[in-house]
Amino acid sequence: MMPKDKLRQLTGDERLGQMRESEYLGAEDIDDDLEPVLTISGLWNGMVTLQRGKENKDVLSFAEERVPGIMQVRPMIVNSTNRKVLRKLFGDAKASTLVGKQIQLYIDHKVRDPQDGGLTDGIRIRPYKPRVQQRQPVPPCTDCGNPIQPAMGKPADWLAAYTTKNYGVPLCAECAQKRKDAAAAESTHTTEESEVTEHGGDEEHSSGDGEELL
Repeated sequence: MMPKDKLRQLTGDERLGQMRESEYLGAEDIDDDLEPVLTISGLWNGMVTLQRGKENKDVLSFAEERVPGIMQVRPMIVNSTNRKVLRKLFGDAKASTLVGKQIQLYIDHKVRDPQDGGLTDGIRIRPYKPRVQQRQPVPPCTDCGNPIQPAMGKPADWLAAYTTKNYGVPLCAECAQKRKDAAAAESTHTTEESEVTEHGGDEEHSSGDGEELL
């Protein structure tokens, strides 16, 4: 039984961490296998509340609200490492220079934690401008013929690539689930047949009357 606290059940493509209290982008907000590209819309400075207390920090805000790899885009606190990358990328770190520029983020799993000195996950900016890649058209679903739509928080092109890797053809989320259910049912049926055969063989051997099981 669930506790009587004020809880709300997550549904659809909502996920763990999406409703966390922090106002700023964290490593847990970014899918580990993707490197989202964001457009800087503003540069801010002031006191922000961190786990270790309030500190004066630079903060970037972004034009996008949601991109592949980030369910909810939040402002990002700029640490010294990322500040150096921004200066290297764009020549300086002035607001007039940074606003409108795009940056590519990734997760570094070996960031030194200032609290305990151990290693933790951290957001880093790639030291090069995002490469403009022409997106290939997403193929239709092989089974139903309909366009593949985003699902489970993943874009359509990711879903097409994932299903092609696992099923050999691009599938929409609904048809992929049908194939998965069919495979599970077939596996269960095969297991049951095997058990019946083994059980029947034992009874036929022990009865000795020559009768066959139905």
